[in-house]
Amino acid sequence: MLLLLGSCGSRQPPELRLAVDAGFQPAVEALRESFESRCGCRLKITAGASGLLYSQIRAGEPFDLFLSADSARPVLLEKAGLTVAASRQTYARGQLALWVNRQISADKSSGFSTLTANLARNDATLTPRQLILLLGRGKHKLVVADPQLAPDGDAAVRMLKKLRLWPRLRGRVVFAGHAGHAQILLHQGQGDMGLIPYGQALATGRHGQFMRIPAHFHPPIHQQMVILRNTRQRDLAIRLLQFLQSDEVQQQLGGLGFLRVDPAAKSAL
Repeated sequence: MLLLLGSCGSRQPPELRLAVDAGFQPAVEALRESFESRCGCRLKITAGASGLLYSQIRAGEPFDLFLSADSARPVLLEKAGLTVAASRQTYARGQLALWVNRQISADKSSGFSTLTANLARNDATLTPRQLILLLGRGKHKLVVADPQLAPDGDAAVRMLKKLRLWPRLRGRVVFAGHAGHAQILLHQGQGDMGLIPYGQALATGRHGQFMRIPAHFHPPIHQQMVILRNTRQRDLAIRLLQFLQSDEVQQQLGGLGFLRVDPAAKSAL
């Protein structure tokens, strides 16, 4: 009897295994406690580039949900029959930020002191011309996540090409494995500037100055999630999907660096 009571008392809460794009990891961590207290479960988070996580899922890695930073890879998983029917949903819209280390942002001779002054104004809006001037000036190294693996890196490179900056910057770009790795490289001084997810900059960008890049500068970053077919926690997975799409959480996304989902993009399970 004592052994039975002891085993009941030590029962572990159910675990929900998430494959999360690194750019959204800080937001998930911020929301974790609220969801875990409601579901009585524990989130096990594996973060990385969406492209790498996608490959791991195709190879059979046992995740319950995939929170990608794009829609392309969830669509591919859906077409391959690896997802729960009708579970592909948009949960957030991503934004980019221009991150500049404090040393060059304070250097008046470099012109980045103007950026620092603008950053002090909460209503400051970056213009395409300002972005071209800031990125095109000098020989500073620019950190960007690998566009083949990270949707934020792909959006950043596409934006640079649209602004006709890519030929000028290509030789100065330092590619990171994912958004979290990009922030590490910037903190280590391996790059002077970075184009990273705005949510990543808000969460870990205290070592530099950063400014949000208006969403219309770069291709839309529609972040979608899917429940994976082999999950053993389907009910909990649905609860998390609904939690992320709830008005309560969607209202919090702005403070976490993301745009809320367009109601037209939602569809009920």
